[in-house]
Amino acid sequence: MKHFTLTYKLPAVLPFTGRGKFLVFVLRLLYGLVGLFYGKKWIAPPEGFEENPAYFGFKDVLFLGYKYYIQPPYEFGEELENHFRDQDLNFKIPEGFVQESSLSITAGGDLMPYARISPENTRHLWDEVGEWFFGADIVTANLETPVFPDKPASLVPEVMLSNMLFNGSEAMFSVFNGNGQFKGYDVLSTANNHSFDMGRDGVSETIKFLEKQKIAFTGTARTARERHEFPVVEKKGIRTAFIAYTYSLNQFEVPAGESWLVNHIRLNLPEPDLSEVKELVSVAHSRGADLVVLFLHTGNAYQPYPSEHTVAVYHRLFEECGVDVILGSHPHNPQPMEKYVFSCPFSGIKKQGFAIYSLADFVAYDIFVWDRLVPLLKLTVVKGNLQGKPHTQLAGVEVLPVFNWGNPDGKEIRFFNLKKLINEKGETSFPSYFTSACRKEALYLNGFCDRYFIRDKQKKVIVK
Repeated sequence: MKHFTLTYKLPAVLPFTGRGKFLVFVLRLLYGLVGLFYGKKWIAPPEGFEENPAYFGFKDVLFLGYKYYIQPPYEFGEELENHFRDQDLNFKIPEGFVQESSLSITAGGDLMPYARISPENTRHLWDEVGEWFFGADIVTANLETPVFPDKPASLVPEVMLSNMLFNGSEAMFSVFNGNGQFKGYDVLSTANNHSFDMGRDGVSETIKFLEKQKIAFTGTARTARERHEFPVVEKKGIRTAFIAYTYSLNQFEVPAGESWLVNHIRLNLPEPDLSEVKELVSVAHSRGADLVVLFLHTGNAYQPYPSEHTVAVYHRLFEECGVDVILGSHPHNPQPMEKYVFSCPFSGIKKQGFAIYSLADFVAYDIFVWDRLVPLLKLTVVKGNLQGKPHTQLAGVEVLPVFNWGNPDGKEIRFFNLKKLINEKGETSFPSYFTSACRKEALYLNGFCDRYFIRDKQKKVIVK
Protein backbone atom coordinates (compact mmCIF):
# COMPACT_ATOMS: atom_id res chain seq x y z
CA MET A 1 0.00 0.00 0.00
CA LYS A 2 1.34 3.41 -0.92
CA HIS A 3 1.73 6.18 1.63
CA PHE A 4 -1.17 8.66 1.58
CA THR A 5 -0.14 11.79 -0.32
CA LEU A 6 -2.03 14.74 -1.73
CA THR A 7 -1.23 17.96 -3.50
CA TYR A 8 -2.15 19.55 -0.18
CA LYS A 9 0.15 18.13 2.50
CA LEU A 10 -0.23 18.79 6.20
CA PRO A 11 1.63 17.69 9.34
CA ALA A 12 -0.10 15.19 11.59
CA VAL A 13 -1.09 17.83 14.13
CA LEU A 14 -2.15 21.46 13.72
CA PRO A 15 -2.19 23.40 17.01
CA PHE A 16 -3.91 26.78 17.00
CA THR A 17 -2.35 28.86 19.81
CA GLY A 18 1.18 30.14 20.19
CA ARG A 19 1.71 28.00 23.28
CA GLY A 20 0.35 24.96 21.49
CA LYS A 21 2.60 25.50 18.49
CA PHE A 22 5.65 25.78 20.75
CA LEU A 23 4.80 22.61 22.69
CA VAL A 24 4.15 20.66 19.50
CA PHE A 25 7.43 21.90 18.03
CA VAL A 26 9.31 20.54 21.05
CA LEU A 27 7.40 17.26 21.03
CA ARG A 28 7.99 16.76 17.32
CA LEU A 29 11.71 17.24 17.87
CA LEU A 30 11.72 14.62 20.64
CA TYR A 31 9.58 12.10 18.78
CA GLY A 32 11.59 12.75 15.63
CA LEU A 33 14.59 11.38 17.51
CA VAL A 34 12.53 8.34 18.51
CA GLY A 35 11.73 7.88 14.83
CA LEU A 36 15.41 7.47 14.02
CA PHE A 37 15.30 4.18 15.95
CA TYR A 38 11.75 2.94 15.34
CA GLY A 39 10.32 4.92 12.41
CA LYS A 40 10.90 2.20 9.79
CA LYS A 41 9.21 -0.42 12.00
CA TRP A 42 6.23 1.81 12.75
CA ILE A 43 5.07 2.36 9.19
CA ALA A 44 2.79 -0.56 10.12
CA PRO A 45 1.09 -0.90 13.52
CA PRO A 46 2.81 -3.37 15.87
CA GLU A 47 1.04 -6.72 15.80
CA GLY A 48 -1.55 -7.06 18.57
CA PHE A 49 -0.92 -3.56 20.00
CA GLU A 50 -3.42 -3.30 22.88
CA GLU A 51 -3.27 0.48 23.32
CA ASN A 52 -4.42 0.11 26.90
CA PRO A 53 -2.80 2.57 29.36
CA ALA A 54 -3.26 0.23 32.31
CA TYR A 55 -0.82 -2.18 30.65
CA PHE A 56 1.46 0.20 28.73
CA GLY A 57 5.16 -0.42 28.52
CA PHE A 58 7.59 2.39 27.74
CA LYS A 59 7.77 1.44 24.06
CA ASP A 60 3.95 1.50 23.84
CA VAL A 61 3.96 5.10 25.05
CA LEU A 62 6.59 6.01 22.46
CA PHE A 63 4.60 4.41 19.63
CA LEU A 64 1.37 6.19 20.56
CA GLY A 65 3.15 9.56 20.71
CA TYR A 66 5.05 8.93 17.49
CA LYS A 67 1.95 8.15 15.43
CA TYR A 68 0.15 11.17 16.90
CA TYR A 69 2.85 13.80 16.49
CA ILE A 70 4.98 12.47 13.63
CA GLN A 71 3.54 9.80 11.35
CA PRO A 72 0.47 7.55 11.59
CA PRO A 73 1.00 3.97 10.32
CA TYR A 74 0.27 3.60 6.62
CA GLU A 75 1.12 -0.01 5.73
CA PHE A 76 -1.66 -2.50 6.49
CA GLY A 77 -1.21 -5.18 3.87
CA GLU A 78 -2.85 -5.57 0.49
CA GLU A 79 -5.43 -8.09 1.72
CA LEU A 80 -6.80 -5.75 4.42
CA GLU A 81 -6.87 -2.74 2.12
CA ASN A 82 -8.63 -4.71 -0.63
CA HIS A 83 -11.17 -5.96 1.91
CA PHE A 84 -12.28 -2.40 2.66
CA ARG A 85 -11.80 -1.06 -0.85
CA ASP A 86 -14.18 -3.66 -2.27
CA GLN A 87 -16.95 -3.23 0.28
CA ASP A 88 -20.37 -2.84 -1.36
CA LEU A 89 -22.78 -1.38 1.18
CA ASN A 90 -25.88 -2.39 -0.75
CA PHE A 91 -28.16 -4.26 1.66
CA LYS A 92 -30.33 -6.54 -0.44
CA ILE A 93 -33.99 -7.01 0.38
CA PRO A 94 -35.00 -10.69 0.00
CA GLU A 95 -37.42 -11.57 -2.77
CA GLY A 96 -40.95 -11.82 -1.42
CA PHE A 97 -40.38 -9.45 1.52
CA VAL A 98 -43.47 -7.37 2.34
CA GLN A 99 -42.46 -4.19 4.16
CA GLU A 100 -44.68 -2.99 6.98
CA SER A 101 -42.58 -0.24 8.61
CA SER A 102 -39.19 1.49 8.54
CA LEU A 103 -37.16 3.73 10.82
CA SER A 104 -33.97 5.77 10.68
CA ILE A 105 -31.08 5.69 13.17
CA THR A 106 -28.33 8.31 13.15
CA ALA A 107 -25.01 7.77 14.91
CA GLY A 108 -22.22 10.17 15.74
CA GLY A 109 -18.86 9.45 17.28
CA ASP A 110 -17.15 10.69 20.43
CA LEU A 111 -18.62 13.57 22.46
CA MET A 112 -15.53 14.85 24.29
CA PRO A 113 -14.99 17.77 26.69
CA TYR A 114 -12.40 19.76 24.77
CA ALA A 115 -11.60 23.16 26.23
CA ARG A 116 -12.57 24.86 22.98
CA ILE A 117 -16.20 23.68 23.23
CA SER A 118 -18.46 26.21 24.91
CA PRO A 119 -21.88 27.72 24.18
CA GLU A 120 -20.15 30.94 23.09
CA ASN A 121 -17.91 29.15 20.57
CA THR A 122 -20.62 26.93 19.09
CA ARG A 123 -23.57 29.20 18.35
CA HIS A 124 -23.54 28.06 14.71
CA LEU A 125 -22.12 24.57 15.24
CA TRP A 126 -25.24 22.72 14.08
CA ASP A 127 -26.57 25.14 11.46
CA GLU A 128 -25.69 23.03 8.43
CA VAL A 129 -26.01 19.44 9.70
CA GLY A 130 -28.21 19.52 12.80
CA GLU A 131 -31.55 18.98 11.09
CA TRP A 132 -30.24 15.98 9.13
CA PHE A 133 -28.62 14.38 12.18
CA PHE A 134 -31.19 15.07 14.90
CA GLY A 135 -34.13 14.50 12.56
CA ALA A 136 -33.82 10.71 12.65
CA ASP A 137 -36.23 8.47 14.55
CA ILE A 138 -33.42 7.36 16.90
CA VAL A 139 -30.35 9.55 17.49
CA THR A 140 -27.20 8.11 19.12
CA ALA A 141 -23.54 8.82 19.93
CA ASN A 142 -20.76 7.92 22.37
CA LEU A 143 -20.58 10.13 25.48
CA GLU A 144 -16.85 9.97 26.17
CA THR A 145 -16.89 11.81 29.45
CA PRO A 146 -18.64 11.55 32.78
CA VAL A 147 -21.03 14.41 33.54
CA PHE A 148 -20.84 14.94 37.31
CA PRO A 149 -22.47 18.36 37.79
CA ASP A 150 -21.36 18.79 41.42
CA LYS A 151 -17.70 18.53 40.44
CA PRO A 152 -15.77 21.09 38.36
CA ALA A 153 -15.39 20.41 34.67
CA SER A 154 -12.15 18.71 33.66
CA LEU A 155 -11.47 19.55 30.04
CA VAL A 156 -9.14 18.24 27.35
CA PRO A 157 -6.40 20.82 26.74
CA GLU A 158 -5.08 21.77 23.32
CA VAL A 159 -1.91 19.69 23.85
CA MET A 160 -2.22 16.65 26.15
CA LEU A 161 0.95 16.07 28.16
CA SER A 162 -0.41 13.62 30.74
CA ASN A 163 -3.34 11.33 31.48
CA MET A 164 -6.54 13.36 31.64
CA LEU A 165 -9.51 12.66 33.91
CA PHE A 166 -12.52 14.01 32.05
CA ASN A 167 -15.66 15.59 33.46
CA GLY A 168 -18.14 17.48 31.31
CA SER A 169 -20.40 20.32 32.41
CA GLU A 170 -24.13 20.86 31.92
CA ALA A 171 -23.38 23.77 29.58
CA MET A 172 -21.06 21.63 27.46
CA PHE A 173 -23.62 18.82 27.34
CA SER A 174 -26.15 21.30 25.97
CA VAL A 175 -23.74 21.89 23.08
CA PHE A 176 -23.39 18.12 22.54
CA ASN A 177 -27.18 17.78 22.57
CA GLY A 178 -27.85 20.27 19.78
CA ASN A 179 -27.74 23.60 21.64
CA GLY A 180 -31.45 23.35 22.38
CA GLN A 181 -32.26 23.67 18.67
CA PHE A 182 -33.22 20.03 18.05
CA LYS A 183 -34.81 17.10 19.85
CA GLY A 184 -31.45 15.81 21.12
CA TYR A 185 -30.29 12.24 21.70
CA ASP A 186 -32.42 9.18 22.28
CA VAL A 187 -29.59 6.83 23.33
CA LEU A 188 -25.98 7.45 24.40
CA SER A 189 -23.26 4.88 24.96
CA THR A 190 -21.50 5.47 28.28
CA ALA A 191 -18.96 2.63 27.97
CA ASN A 192 -15.54 3.93 26.96
CA ASN A 193 -12.05 4.38 28.32
CA HIS A 194 -13.08 7.51 30.25
CA SER A 195 -16.17 5.99 31.89
CA PHE A 196 -14.43 5.63 35.27
CA ASP A 197 -12.56 8.95 35.31
CA MET A 198 -14.76 10.24 38.16
CA GLY A 199 -14.95 6.85 39.88
CA ARG A 200 -18.04 4.84 40.75
CA ASP A 201 -19.82 8.03 41.87
CA GLY A 202 -19.12 9.51 38.45
CA VAL A 203 -20.82 6.51 36.81
CA SER A 204 -23.89 6.96 39.00
CA GLU A 205 -24.07 10.74 38.64
CA THR A 206 -23.72 10.55 34.85
CA ILE A 207 -26.64 8.13 34.72
CA LYS A 208 -28.71 10.44 36.96
CA PHE A 209 -27.88 13.36 34.71
CA LEU A 210 -28.95 11.50 31.56
CA GLU A 211 -32.14 10.34 33.22
CA LYS A 212 -33.00 13.99 33.98
CA GLN A 213 -32.40 14.74 30.30
CA LYS A 214 -34.68 11.80 29.42
CA ILE A 215 -31.88 10.17 27.40
CA ALA A 216 -31.42 6.40 27.54
CA PHE A 217 -27.93 5.09 28.35
CA THR A 218 -26.11 1.84 27.74
CA GLY A 219 -22.78 0.38 28.84
CA THR A 220 -22.76 1.47 32.50
CA ALA A 221 -25.05 0.57 35.38
CA ARG A 222 -25.64 1.17 39.09
CA THR A 223 -26.63 -2.41 39.86
CA ALA A 224 -26.23 -5.88 38.40
CA ARG A 225 -29.91 -5.87 37.49
CA GLU A 226 -29.66 -2.52 35.70
CA ARG A 227 -26.90 -3.94 33.52
CA HIS A 228 -29.53 -6.14 31.87
CA GLU A 229 -31.97 -3.24 31.52
CA PHE A 230 -30.16 -1.65 28.57
CA PRO A 231 -32.51 0.26 26.25
CA VAL A 232 -34.75 -1.57 23.80
CA VAL A 233 -36.28 1.36 21.94
CA GLU A 234 -39.55 0.84 20.08
CA LYS A 235 -40.24 3.22 17.21
CA LYS A 236 -42.63 2.62 14.32
CA GLY A 237 -43.23 -0.94 15.47
CA ILE A 238 -39.51 -1.84 15.39
CA ARG A 239 -37.72 -2.73 18.63
CA THR A 240 -33.99 -1.88 18.60
CA ALA A 241 -31.69 -2.95 21.43
CA PHE A 242 -28.56 -0.96 22.28
CA ILE A 243 -25.62 -2.61 24.05
CA ALA A 244 -22.16 -1.09 24.69
CA TYR A 245 -18.70 -2.35 25.62
CA THR A 246 -15.27 -0.78 26.07
CA TYR A 247 -11.83 -2.33 25.72
CA SER A 248 -10.20 -0.21 28.45
CA LEU A 249 -10.76 2.08 31.43
CA ASN A 250 -7.36 3.73 31.03
CA GLN A 251 -5.43 3.36 34.28
CA PHE A 252 -8.46 2.19 36.28
CA GLU A 253 -10.07 -1.13 37.08
CA VAL A 254 -13.68 -1.70 38.11
CA PRO A 255 -13.78 -2.85 41.78
CA ALA A 256 -13.98 -6.59 42.30
CA GLY A 257 -17.55 -7.83 42.41
CA GLU A 258 -18.90 -4.73 40.65
CA SER A 259 -18.20 -5.55 37.01
CA TRP A 260 -21.67 -4.28 36.11
CA LEU A 261 -20.50 -0.66 36.68
CA VAL A 262 -18.93 -0.58 33.19
CA ASN A 263 -19.18 -3.21 30.44
CA HIS A 264 -15.46 -3.88 30.02
CA ILE A 265 -13.58 -6.60 28.14
CA ARG A 266 -9.94 -6.33 27.00
CA LEU A 267 -11.09 -6.44 23.38
CA ASN A 268 -7.70 -5.45 21.95
CA LEU A 269 -6.11 -8.66 23.16
CA PRO A 270 -5.91 -11.66 20.81
CA GLU A 271 -8.95 -13.93 21.14
CA PRO A 272 -10.91 -12.05 23.85
CA ASP A 273 -13.76 -13.87 25.59
CA LEU A 274 -17.00 -12.56 24.02
CA SER A 275 -19.43 -14.65 26.07
CA GLU A 276 -20.65 -11.59 28.03
CA VAL A 277 -21.67 -9.86 24.80
CA LYS A 278 -23.50 -12.97 23.60
CA GLU A 279 -25.32 -13.16 26.94
CA LEU A 280 -26.61 -9.57 26.57
CA VAL A 281 -27.63 -10.18 22.95
CA SER A 282 -29.61 -13.19 24.20
CA VAL A 283 -31.27 -10.94 26.79
CA ALA A 284 -32.09 -8.46 24.01
CA HIS A 285 -33.85 -11.19 22.04
CA SER A 286 -35.74 -12.33 25.13
CA ARG A 287 -36.97 -8.74 25.50
CA GLY A 288 -38.34 -8.78 21.96
CA ALA A 289 -35.60 -6.93 20.10
CA ASP A 290 -35.89 -7.02 16.31
CA LEU A 291 -32.39 -5.54 15.84
CA VAL A 292 -29.32 -5.42 18.10
CA VAL A 293 -26.90 -2.48 17.88
CA LEU A 294 -23.53 -2.75 19.64
CA PHE A 295 -21.53 0.35 20.54
CA LEU A 296 -17.94 -0.90 20.58
CA HIS A 297 -15.16 1.21 22.05
CA THR A 298 -12.02 -0.54 20.87
CA GLY A 299 -9.33 -0.62 18.20
CA ASN A 300 -6.24 1.51 17.65
CA ALA A 301 -6.23 5.30 17.40
CA TYR A 302 -4.64 7.56 14.79
CA GLN A 303 -4.47 5.18 11.88
CA PRO A 304 -6.59 5.02 8.70
CA TYR A 305 -7.48 1.32 8.92
CA PRO A 306 -8.23 -0.93 11.88
CA SER A 307 -5.54 -3.40 12.84
CA GLU A 308 -6.05 -7.04 11.87
CA HIS A 309 -6.87 -8.17 15.42
CA THR A 310 -9.68 -5.60 15.58
CA VAL A 311 -11.20 -6.83 12.30
CA ALA A 312 -11.08 -10.37 13.64
CA VAL A 313 -12.95 -9.35 16.81
CA TYR A 314 -15.66 -7.55 14.80
CA HIS A 315 -16.23 -10.62 12.66
CA ARG A 316 -16.45 -12.83 15.75
CA LEU A 317 -19.03 -10.48 17.26
CA PHE A 318 -21.26 -11.06 14.24
CA GLU A 319 -20.70 -14.80 14.02
CA GLU A 320 -20.58 -15.77 17.71
CA CYS A 321 -22.80 -13.12 19.29
CA GLY A 322 -25.32 -12.35 16.55
CA VAL A 323 -25.22 -8.53 16.70
CA ASP A 324 -26.70 -6.79 13.66
CA VAL A 325 -24.85 -3.45 13.74
CA ILE A 326 -21.51 -2.46 15.27
CA LEU A 327 -20.82 1.24 15.82
CA GLY A 328 -17.09 1.57 16.48
CA SER A 329 -15.39 4.32 18.46
CA HIS A 330 -12.06 5.15 20.12
CA PRO A 331 -9.72 5.56 17.08
CA HIS A 332 -10.72 9.31 16.92
CA ASN A 333 -10.31 9.55 13.15
CA PRO A 334 -12.68 7.79 10.71
CA GLN A 335 -12.05 4.15 9.84
CA PRO A 336 -13.93 2.22 7.13
CA MET A 337 -17.33 0.53 6.96
CA GLU A 338 -18.19 -3.00 5.93
CA LYS A 339 -21.10 -5.33 5.24
CA TYR A 340 -20.58 -8.75 6.78
CA VAL A 341 -22.77 -11.74 5.90
CA PHE A 342 -23.09 -14.31 8.68
CA SER A 343 -25.42 -16.93 10.14
CA CYS A 344 -27.14 -15.84 13.34
CA PRO A 345 -26.01 -18.12 16.21
CA PHE A 346 -29.51 -17.95 17.75
CA SER A 347 -31.77 -18.52 14.74
CA GLY A 348 -29.41 -19.91 12.10
CA ILE A 349 -30.82 -17.33 9.66
CA LYS A 350 -28.39 -15.72 7.22
CA LYS A 351 -27.98 -12.02 8.01
CA GLN A 352 -26.28 -8.95 6.53
CA GLY A 353 -24.43 -7.22 9.34
CA PHE A 354 -23.05 -3.68 9.20
CA ALA A 355 -20.00 -2.24 10.95
CA ILE A 356 -18.20 1.07 10.99
CA TYR A 357 -14.80 0.69 12.62
CA SER A 358 -14.61 4.27 13.80
CA LEU A 359 -17.16 7.06 13.90
CA ALA A 360 -14.26 9.30 14.98
CA ASP A 361 -14.42 12.42 17.12
CA PHE A 362 -17.79 14.16 16.93
CA VAL A 363 -18.30 17.25 19.07
CA ALA A 364 -14.63 17.75 19.90
CA TYR A 365 -11.65 19.68 18.56
CA ASP A 366 -8.36 17.81 18.57
CA ILE A 367 -5.15 19.11 17.03
CA PHE A 368 -4.70 15.80 15.14
CA VAL A 369 -5.89 16.78 11.66
CA TRP A 370 -7.68 13.53 10.72
CA ASP A 371 -9.89 13.94 13.82
CA ARG A 372 -11.53 16.96 12.20
CA LEU A 373 -13.19 14.75 9.59
CA VAL A 374 -16.50 13.82 11.23
CA PRO A 375 -18.59 11.04 9.63
CA LEU A 376 -22.27 11.25 10.54
CA LEU A 377 -24.08 7.98 9.85
CA LYS A 378 -27.74 7.26 9.05
CA LEU A 379 -29.09 3.71 8.90
CA THR A 380 -32.48 2.71 7.50
CA VAL A 381 -34.11 -0.33 9.11
CA VAL A 382 -37.14 -2.11 7.65
CA LYS A 383 -39.52 -4.62 9.20
CA GLY A 384 -42.15 -6.76 7.55
CA ASN A 385 -43.10 -10.28 6.54
CA LEU A 386 -41.00 -12.85 4.69
CA GLN A 387 -42.51 -16.22 3.86
CA GLY A 388 -45.02 -15.92 6.67
CA LYS A 389 -42.47 -14.91 9.32
CA PRO A 390 -41.48 -11.49 10.78
CA HIS A 391 -38.30 -10.16 9.20
CA THR A 392 -36.23 -7.10 10.19
CA GLN A 393 -33.03 -5.96 8.53
CA LEU A 394 -30.84 -3.05 7.56
CA ALA A 395 -31.94 -1.61 4.22
CA GLY A 396 -29.69 1.38 3.63
CA VAL A 397 -26.64 3.36 4.77
CA GLU A 398 -26.00 7.07 4.33
CA VAL A 399 -22.94 9.06 5.39
CA LEU A 400 -22.63 12.81 5.77
CA PRO A 401 -18.89 13.68 5.81
CA VAL A 402 -18.42 16.79 7.95
CA PHE A 403 -15.52 19.22 8.23
CA ASN A 404 -15.11 20.30 11.86
CA TRP A 405 -13.94 23.84 11.15
CA GLY A 406 -12.19 25.91 13.77
CA ASN A 407 -11.59 29.64 13.55
CA PRO A 408 -7.83 30.29 13.88
CA ASP A 409 -8.49 32.67 16.78
CA GLY A 410 -9.98 29.77 18.78
CA LYS A 411 -13.32 31.52 19.26
CA GLU A 412 -15.56 29.40 17.05
CA ILE A 413 -16.06 25.87 15.73
CA ARG A 414 -18.81 24.71 13.40
CA PHE A 415 -19.74 21.77 11.19
CA PHE A 416 -19.73 22.02 7.39
CA ASN A 417 -20.96 19.46 4.88
CA LEU A 418 -17.59 18.56 3.36
CA LYS A 419 -18.99 17.46 0.00
CA LYS A 420 -20.82 20.77 -0.39
CA LEU A 421 -17.56 22.58 0.22
CA ILE A 422 -15.77 20.41 -2.38
CA ASN A 423 -17.64 18.63 -5.16
CA GLU A 424 -16.58 15.58 -7.20
CA LYS A 425 -14.85 17.77 -9.78
CA GLY A 426 -12.73 19.37 -7.08
CA GLU A 427 -14.62 22.65 -7.36
CA THR A 428 -14.91 24.50 -4.08
CA SER A 429 -17.43 26.78 -2.43
CA PHE A 430 -15.63 27.95 0.70
CA PRO A 431 -17.09 30.72 2.87
CA SER A 432 -15.31 34.03 2.51
CA TYR A 433 -14.03 33.88 6.10
CA PHE A 434 -12.07 30.65 5.50
CA THR A 435 -8.36 31.37 5.63
CA SER A 436 -5.99 29.74 3.17
CA ALA A 437 -5.02 27.31 5.95
CA CYS A 438 -8.69 26.34 6.45
CA ARG A 439 -9.12 25.75 2.72
CA LYS A 440 -6.01 23.61 2.61
CA GLU A 441 -7.22 21.57 5.59
CA ALA A 442 -10.64 20.95 4.01
CA LEU A 443 -9.06 19.81 0.74
CA TYR A 444 -6.70 17.50 2.60
CA LEU A 445 -9.53 15.92 4.62
CA ASN A 446 -11.62 15.48 1.50
CA GLY A 447 -8.72 13.52 0.00
CA PHE A 448 -8.44 11.41 3.13
CA CYS A 449 -12.18 10.72 3.02
CA ASP A 450 -12.00 9.47 -0.57
CA ARG A 451 -8.76 7.54 -0.10
CA TYR A 452 -9.49 5.66 3.10
CA PHE A 453 -13.04 6.09 4.32
CA ILE A 454 -15.43 6.01 1.34
CA ARG A 455 -14.13 4.14 -1.70
CA ASP A 456 -15.50 3.96 -5.27
CA LYS A 457 -18.18 1.30 -4.65
CA GLN A 458 -19.52 3.29 -1.69
CA LYS A 459 -20.01 6.68 -3.35
CA LYS A 460 -23.76 6.15 -3.36
CA VAL A 461 -23.84 6.31 0.46
CA ILE A 462 -22.59 9.93 0.56
CA VAL A 463 -25.15 12.61 1.33
CA LYS A 464 -24.46 15.67 -0.81
